[in-house]
Amino acid sequence: MAKSRVRLKGRFFMMIFILVGFIALVVVIANALKKTGEIEFGSLGADMEVNAAIIREEKVIMSEPFEKITFDVVEGETVNNDQVIAQLYKRGYQDETMVSLLNLQKQIYDYQTQLLGGQAPQELLDLNSSIKTVELQIRAVSRGQSTLDMLDLEQTLKDLEAQRVALMQSIVTPDTTLTQLYNDLKSQQNVMSGWKRDIKNTSGTGVVSFYFDGYEQVLSVNKLSTINSALVKTVISGGNTANNAASTSEVPLYRIINNTHWFIAFVTSSSDPMRLAEGEQYSVLFQNYSDQQFIATARASTVSENSVVNILEFNTDIGKLIGTRTVAATISKSAQGLVVPLNAIEIVSGMPGINITYGDSVFRVEVDILAQSDRKAVIRAHNASDNLTAGMKYLKP
Repeated sequence: MAKSRVRLKGRFFMMIFILVGFIALVVVIANALKKTGEIEFGSLGADMEVNAAIIREEKVIMSEPFEKITFDVVEGETVNNDQVIAQLYKRGYQDETMVSLLNLQKQIYDYQTQLLGGQAPQELLDLNSSIKTVELQIRAVSRGQSTLDMLDLEQTLKDLEAQRVALMQSIVTPDTTLTQLYNDLKSQQNVMSGWKRDIKNTSGTGVVSFYFDGYEQVLSVNKLSTINSALVKTVISGGNTANNAASTSEVPLYRIINNTHWFIAFVTSSSDPMRLAEGEQYSVLFQNYSDQQFIATARASTVSENSVVNILEFNTDIGKLIGTRTVAATISKSAQGLVVPLNAIEIVSGMPGINITYGDSVFRVEVDILAQSDRKAVIRAHNASDNLTAGMKYLKP
């Protein structure tokens, strides 16, 4: 029995072709719709957890190498211009010179007391009592029995002894022996002045510090434009101190810090669209230091091949961070404005941007990310000459 054959006519093939074409068109349109969208208006808020380097506005005062130094002010004290900070003793100075001077001063005081004939005024008795109290406090600190500041106590003792010297000179009439002792003291003081010089502050009002971590010269407000990602990463990974070779010609004496003007710097990846937007304000919380929310303003970021150096500027009291170089921080930002999906932002040469469609044309607009969530970002045009508005169509990369 012969098999029947089914003959397919041209009309059937035409229908199949039309159906395949329709499906292909649907797929093309669906893919196109997935890759396009409209800029919306909305608001977002998010936090960034970063490790940052602190940059203080400060001046480091240097000096030639010295044998010894004694301080007239304490760490963290606010000092003024022309205020004496310390006494510096030159190389070669021997403590025996100071011992001789102190012994002569004691001899003068004992002889002045003898001339008073046991008629010490109440003012002298009060001064002696205060001196005795401070001496006992100094001994307690040296034995580990007190947490008082040793420099503060030493300065107090020095001030009290100076008051006693002035008082004794005013109430005791010198005889020939005391006059000779005064002349001997002046000679000893002249010898001492050849070895010692006063260090006066010439850097204006600020907070004084005698501690150094080795980064003072490279992490400077005068060098913000030269601070790169490698330096910031090195500082953060190295902790709060650096081991630098000491200069044979100069050594650091102290720093004068403007405690109300400072910066932090941190690094983000250039492939991450999120980085600080110049001129925008951010809320900053420093972990493990304070519950205080600091407000800071973003400076221009420095973009390299793989990294972005972000810098925040603070104009408020630095507080407990004054002696710290590295810190963990939470940076918060809430913003309202133009909203696009994160996957609509394309990074080109380290700069984020979006592709705007206008008719058959596509043009790229570089953007700043003001805030972002897991999926969306609030943006603005990076260049003032570029115009972005809600309703514009973008093309996803």
